[in-house]
Parts: sequence; C-alpha cells; structure tokens
Amino acid sequence: MTLRDAQREATRHRILDAATDLLIADGYSSLTTQSVQTAAGVSRGALLHHFPNMQELTAALVSNIVVRNEAAVRSAMSRQDPSVDTIENSISALYSALTQPPFQAELELWSAARTDPVLAEVLRESERVAGRDLQRVVHDAFGPEIVASENYSQIADLTVLMLRGLALSRAVHKSDASARRSISQWAGVVRLLLTQN
Repeated sequence: MTLRDAQREATRHRILDAATDLLIADGYSSLTTQSVQTAAGVSRGALLHHFPNMQELTAALVSNIVVRNEAAVRSAMSRQDPSVDTIENSISALYSALTQPPFQAELELWSAARTDPVLAEVLRESERVAGRDLQRVVHDAFGPEIVASENYSQIADLTVLMLRGLALSRAVHKSDASARRSISQWAGVVRLLLTQN
C-alpha cells in the first residue's frame, strides 16, 4: 500500500468513525453530509470522493458498526469468567456487544428505516452482507464443539433474536440483573438443544 493509499484509507475511516459517532450521539436525523463533513474535519470534496451520496455512506456505516460490534464481542470474550459455564459466557459476550453504543446506532438506523424506504433498501442489502460477519462472530463465541452440533443453526439464530430483544428491552428496563437471569435461562435452553438429536 502506498502512502497515498494509506492516507485515503485513513480519511475514509475518519469519515465513517465521525458518522458512527454522530449517529450514536444525536440519532439518524442529525446524520447529513454537512454534519459528517464537519465532524470528520474533511473537505466536501474528500467526503464526496469516498461517499458520493448518503446511501453509500449509510451502507458503509453499517459495515463500520459491524466492525465495532465485533470488537466489543472479542473484548468481552477476552474477559470471560472461568467460573461461569462456557455457554453462558458465550451468550454474555454476544450480549455485551448489544449494550454498547455501536448497536444503539444500528437500532437508530432500523428505527429510521421504518418510515424511509430508501434507507430501508440500503439497510436490507447492507445487513445481508453484514449477516455473514455476524454468523462468524457467533460461531467464534460458541466455539467449534457447539458449532458442530446438529442443532447449532437453530441455537445461533434464536440466540441472536433473543439477545436483540433483550437489548431492545434495555431501553426501558435497565436492570443488569434481569438481563443476567435471561441469559442464564437461555443458556439452559441451549444446553437442552445440544442434547437433542
């Protein structure tokens, strides 16, 4: 990679990070090309060179959020409690990413897409691509032994759905104790699914 390529890549990351931070702090309505340009400290030309329109910026924003969510899961996995069951640790690590600001930014996009058909279409395509990354992260969290289970695809899909629901309810019910109980109960269900053929 040449110095010029590295500078372009750094500018692209700065724009995406600024857009993600704006989305987290102020919501989707604050996300405009002007606000992103200002927050990133780049010229209009630099912004438009990397992202000629809001649709392209939003699609790249989803990928940036996925990267941040994955980093949150990996960080949580590195801090797992060895005294806690492996399955429960895995589910807790996945849930921890959903309590972080990047997932809140993702929720903000989903909510805005309800009344914005252009955004909804961008998100459908971006989420389809991001889904492969999500699968890989879930596989890594559960580990090869569970991934090899006959019921793993159900376990993975239902875990993601359950954790997203738990994260959504966190906006109203901020009790960590309640979330821990739900995670523990779901870990019990996962153990049962692993014993069934």
